[in-house]
Amino acid sequence: MTSRAVRLQVPKTLRQSTFDLVKRSMLDGEYLSGQILSANSLAAELGISNSPVREALMDLTSLGLVEVVRNRGFRVRQMTDQDRHEVLEMRRIVEVSTMERLAERGVSEDELAIADGLAHDFVSLLHQERVRDHLDADHRFHMYLIGLLGNSRISQTVGNLRDQTRICGAFVDIPLGTLQTCADEHLDLIDALRSRDRLLVRSLMERQLEFAAARGALTRGGGDAAMPTAGPRRADAATLPR
Repeated sequence: MTSRAVRLQVPKTLRQSTFDLVKRSMLDGEYLSGQILSANSLAAELGISNSPVREALMDLTSLGLVEVVRNRGFRVRQMTDQDRHEVLEMRRIVEVSTMERLAERGVSEDELAIADGLAHDFVSLLHQERVRDHLDADHRFHMYLIGLLGNSRISQTVGNLRDQTRICGAFVDIPLGTLQTCADEHLDLIDALRSRDRLLVRSLMERQLEFAAARGALTRGGGDAAMPTAGPRRADAATLPR
């Protein structure tokens, strides 16, 4: 056996695949804020047993994306103004300060090259008008930078807070011009990190949070009595392991 580490690709469990699929549907706005989700109905729609669906919904509950409703099932989290305020305040405390620390620590040219590649992935998706995918590219870009500090708890916290910001499709219909501005700010952020300009990094991150605050108020609500009107796309459901 050589000393080189061999990375094995472990197949996703049915629970994890279902979690990813339902979470994707939530972030894409296919589920409404306040919508009731039935584990039984979802299992039937996906063609799988109830257990992995219920486990996936419980995992989403632990992240604050859905909540348990006694005798009814699960409900997509309704983000109140106070909820949004708290999430954004947490992002300022954790995400912005983490980026400032990264600027102070310094980022290597190799790390910046990877960040630049991720930033240009975002631009490429804009040119292709792949609206669904640009949010994932934005997420990968920011989470890569956050991860450079090597603190897994910070990365997990920031990732969860960003998901709560995006809940119920608040960002799926952003105008192309606004997305181009976001793409430019990604490149500005890379330049600020290269020059170790902590104050500029903070300013750029604060600007993005101000935008997130404005978009967060546009979550698609259905109210407490909302019934399922959409769900995982059949094409996506077909990717579940059998």
